[in-house]
Amino acid sequence: MTDPTAGGASRYVDTEGVYARVAEQLGRAEQWALSPHDAGLGNETLFLLWDGRRFVLRRPPLSAATRDSHDVLREYRVLSALDYTGVPTPRPVLVCRDESVAGAPFTVQERVGGHVLRHGEPVEYAAPDHRRRVGAEMVDALATLHDADHDELDVEASHAGLGARVGAWRERFDRYREATDRAVAGVDDVGDWLAANAPDGERTLVHGDFHLGNVTFSESAPPSLVSVLDWERAGVGDPLTDFGSLLAFWFEDDAERAGLPPSVVPDFTVRSGYHDRAALVDRYEDATGRAFEHDRFYRALAVFEMAAVCEGYYLRHLRGDDREAFATVETAVPELVARARRIIDGAEPL
Repeated sequence: MTDPTAGGASRYVDTEGVYARVAEQLGRAEQWALSPHDAGLGNETLFLLWDGRRFVLRRPPLSAATRDSHDVLREYRVLSALDYTGVPTPRPVLVCRDESVAGAPFTVQERVGGHVLRHGEPVEYAAPDHRRRVGAEMVDALATLHDADHDELDVEASHAGLGARVGAWRERFDRYREATDRAVAGVDDVGDWLAANAPDGERTLVHGDFHLGNVTFSESAPPSLVSVLDWERAGVGDPLTDFGSLLAFWFEDDAERAGLPPSVVPDFTVRSGYHDRAALVDRYEDATGRAFEHDRFYRALAVFEMAAVCEGYYLRHLRGDDREAFATVETAVPELVARARRIIDGAEPL
């Protein structure tokens, strides 16, 4: 049997416990391996090889400071509800809620092949027609997701109304800043504006963190969206929060990146041939029959939430998580808050 601790997996889980639990579901493996995937930034993600079959194991972050905001069990429930629907998702394989088995609750899902666009534009896509297809595929997948019958699917997780959502993100941001022991200029101003301008939104199935970094595309051109990943924030909520997230991190020029490293959100949409945001709006409205109103609110909310997430990454860096991306977000957080303010003020139009 392959040594399961290769690649440092024992830092994240009790590997013997994982083997025993997976073997109950899939049968014993003659060859298996478990290795961490350090490019994953929220939950801890490990690659599991099981007699030639490829899976992904997910568990909460090692750092207790941000663990409550990363819910692998919620993700598993949503993936189970969406399995065999038209929404492209990884297939869930097993869930272990008993923390005594491996030191934490964990889930296993099938590993989806293809390009993860968090890592940049594949060289095969470097043609105008292919670049336009990336945007079209993103919008069409989102339209399919928002059209899913969440009542029939019995998706348990529900998002609060937008006012409560703003409040929850402000509380999280404040908690992280207290732990990092630093002030970030403009947080309260942006939070106050968002709280005062939250619209009454529609309710559909939502992903909760929809952008280019959370999808896989086909390895060969023309690009085809294979799967939407990272469903830990999914539930029932306002669909325009998903679309606002896509637009907020669909950059049209380098100045909009606000210091975000490509390891967090890719920046290749600034290249010639990609849709501009207005064209994405037209496609989404045509596909869904839904008007994208209050665009400043939804885009600013997405940037504000990303600032809070990145403050959590910075906290994990201070607590000893050695992932390279976490050290780089220290200056990105205040720049993201400033960008949210620019969107609110109309200085970064749609």
